[in-house]
Amino acid sequence: MYLVIGLILFVLALILWANREHWQLRIYKHVKDIPGPPSIPFIGNILPYVGTLDVIWKHARNLAIEYDGLYKIWAGNRCAIFISDPNYNEIILSSTKNIEKSEPYNLLESWLGQGLLISGGEKWKSRRKILTPAFHFHILKQFINVFEEQSDRTVKMIQEECDKPYTNVIPLAAEHALCALCETTMGIKMDNYENLQDFNRYKEAIYQFGHLFMDRVKNPLLYSEKIYSYTPMARVTKKLYGILKKFTLRVIDERLASWDDEQKKIGMTSASGKQLFPMLDILITEMKNGGDINYDGIREEVDTFMFEGHDTTSMGLSFLLMLLAQHPEVQEKILEEQNQIFNGDNRIATYEDLQNMKYLEMVIKESLRLYPAVPVLGRKVTEDVQLGPYTIPADVQVYIVVFDTHHNPNFWPDPYKFDPDRFLPDNCAKRHPFAYIPFSAGSRNCIGQRFVMLEMKSFVTKILREYILEPVDDLSKVVMKIDLVIRPLNDNLRVKFRRRNDNNNTK
Repeated sequence: MYLVIGLILFVLALILWANREHWQLRIYKHVKDIPGPPSIPFIGNILPYVGTLDVIWKHARNLAIEYDGLYKIWAGNRCAIFISDPNYNEIILSSTKNIEKSEPYNLLESWLGQGLLISGGEKWKSRRKILTPAFHFHILKQFINVFEEQSDRTVKMIQEECDKPYTNVIPLAAEHALCALCETTMGIKMDNYENLQDFNRYKEAIYQFGHLFMDRVKNPLLYSEKIYSYTPMARVTKKLYGILKKFTLRVIDERLASWDDEQKKIGMTSASGKQLFPMLDILITEMKNGGDINYDGIREEVDTFMFEGHDTTSMGLSFLLMLLAQHPEVQEKILEEQNQIFNGDNRIATYEDLQNMKYLEMVIKESLRLYPAVPVLGRKVTEDVQLGPYTIPADVQVYIVVFDTHHNPNFWPDPYKFDPDRFLPDNCAKRHPFAYIPFSAGSRNCIGQRFVMLEMKSFVTKILREYILEPVDDLSKVVMKIDLVIRPLNDNLRVKFRRRNDNNNTK
């Protein structure tokens, strides 16, 4: 017992020493009246956060309910404020000054560098300005055929799954999302690679990295790069970085190798007459024209979009398929809408077709409400901000808990019920604009949210026109865990696929 106590005190002493510049009585003075769980001197109330990832998930959900949308957590000398009240979300996310990301994002910098996810200040503004045209609706229109081709490819893969008792849809959705991302925003066809080992290693490396990252986030001592560098975890992480960067560098170099031919092609043209190109082409053009980005900067953005764009989308698709399997009546309503649009024709969907899928859009939005791909958003407050009766001082970390916001019973009656009608126009008009933030909000909202919505629509409509989805597991009983993106504890979401034209099928 004495050995354990001594070890805890030693670790806390190291934390306080490594981060002594953050210890300010001014912070304590402002946050002392903010509610939160009981705190132990010098330790804080972080002990429940050293448990397993599923225990942490449950603990966080309980705190949101107990403290009604605002509470504080102390980890040694670090203070973090957690919010899930839309009124507080609006204050933080609408700020044009408090836009710096919270401390854990810095732990991704060795991999993602100062890409759009992590960077702040003028660099973030410059990169955002460069990349925004990559998601112009003219470019998105150009991507529809790719979405449809990738969805057809996935539909063919599912044929082999129909004879199985169940399918884990997470790997299926991950491969679909990554291939679609590579071919659209990067302009690279995955089936052109002579060897697809890098592709498979990349997917596995992201999965492994997520586990290591969360283990590091749980331990404030490991926020120090010096201390972390001596751990076995750091050595494994370095190897994973090598795998991740090798894949993205290959994507960039392959595009650069064909650039002399590609640059002769005429890009899409906006209404103002400006040429528009996919994301990687925009970055390369900016570099070749002497703009505010170099090769390493391109690598930062490609790494960022490859990770964010495929991991978040794949989990969004996975939970959507699970929900559809548990709600056959919703599948039928989606099919009715498809029949009205396609009238029995097997043609590929157009941009206008996808835009007209209003009910499917409601279903997707409700799925993202229940299971937002990014369950928590973090900000570092750089100047004092007022949240209700409390002043949040500069240098404090604020976490907008998207999952708890989306399940706040004050804004979402019966919050765990799947009900697409919540997104009927009249219902949306009456709702607080910051009660639904699956793509964040404000100046740092997700730049690719329209891209994701179109991709998800294409994916679902192709699958439902060919297959009936049947439940295997009760989604309400799936154990969740805290992670980079929303995930089930055992990384399994199981669905049974059945062919719609199967003679043995009974509806």
